[in-house]
Amino acid sequence: MPRIAVYAGHGGSDPGAVANGLREKDFNLAISNNVSNILRGWGYQVINNRTTDVNRDIIRDADLANESRVDALAEIHLNSNPGTPATGSEVFYSIRDTGKGRQLASAILRRLVALGFRDRGVKTMVNTNGQDTFGIIRRTNMPAVLVEVAFINNPEDMARLDVGRVSLAIAEGIREAFPISSGGLPPYPGTALRIGARGESVRQIQRCLNNISARQPSIQRLVEDGNFGPRTLDAITTFQRIFGLIPDGIVGPLTWAAISRECSGGSNVGGLPPYPGVALRIGDRGESVRQVQRCLNNISARQPSIQRLVEDGIFGPRTLDAVTTFQRIFGLVPDGVVGPITWGRLTQECPAGPRLRNIESDLPIQNSKKGMNDLLTYLILSNVIMNIQR
Repeated sequence: MPRIAVYAGHGGSDPGAVANGLREKDFNLAISNNVSNILRGWGYQVINNRTTDVNRDIIRDADLANESRVDALAEIHLNSNPGTPATGSEVFYSIRDTGKGRQLASAILRRLVALGFRDRGVKTMVNTNGQDTFGIIRRTNMPAVLVEVAFINNPEDMARLDVGRVSLAIAEGIREAFPISSGGLPPYPGTALRIGARGESVRQIQRCLNNISARQPSIQRLVEDGNFGPRTLDAITTFQRIFGLIPDGIVGPLTWAAISRECSGGSNVGGLPPYPGVALRIGDRGESVRQVQRCLNNISARQPSIQRLVEDGIFGPRTLDAVTTFQRIFGLVPDGVVGPITWGRLTQECPAGPRLRNIESDLPIQNSKKGMNDLLTYLILSNVIMNIQR
């Protein structure tokens, strides 16, 4: 299962670029949180450098990504320039890249351009020492990109910048470059893993077991060091007992398949397919609405304040009320619209749901006709809601 770092540039006392009453750090944070939620909804493991408006430290952030052994990193920024405002999107990658970083940069940029932003290209930037200029790219070991979404000092760019649509574009670019399989593991390696084994296959098993432990806390968390020691043996044996396998502590083809299935959140029974690409709202009909109703009914068994629904595929007042209640419970903006963030959280909660409440922002997809002032007002209101809920 790919593990992705999604970072928000600037923050806290560092506002980043400022223009026309807008602060870069606010947009960076909103987009980063949304991209993270979308990816989690698809089954990715995601780490963040910040999820609130706090100071960031590039050295610490780079160390976190390196120590977490993420597969890729994307840091979100807005651009600015002196004089006549420039326009468009550009994505930077490392001069040390072996191909994957440029692929990630290209996949993200292509989708941003599809939203109407001018294509400024994928590129590298070198300092006087011949190193990558951007610290987060220079200090990390994985394919890393820095996304300059738009120019904050260009009113036309900012009128075009819809947080929800930009977030989905970036997430889809990440998914193209680092696709997630139907399970959480590659094909069975052909040889059973047992105590004493070492290598990448063991590390992949450890990573999946750590993911599963979020839903099954009796499975102890492991150091993902690729070393099949006593703690890994115990975690595997516990997994086998929970899922009805012979608890022999050996990862043969059956245990491998079961871990792969559970790694991404289970067998998809009760879950949701990938986000359909269009936000669902009152008046909509169809299979996607019915799937949302089914998930809400599953969740209502644990959250009785969510009323049970007739799974008829009609987004009527009762479905609207259930969606809004769900959003309030899980710290999302209660607008009754099932955008990519609400869809992702429904997917996350549908089969089992985490033990701890995780408050995150949900900025739904809106039409790009909404202008810069509406977007800024939305961000301010969202921050107020988050502060009240903390």
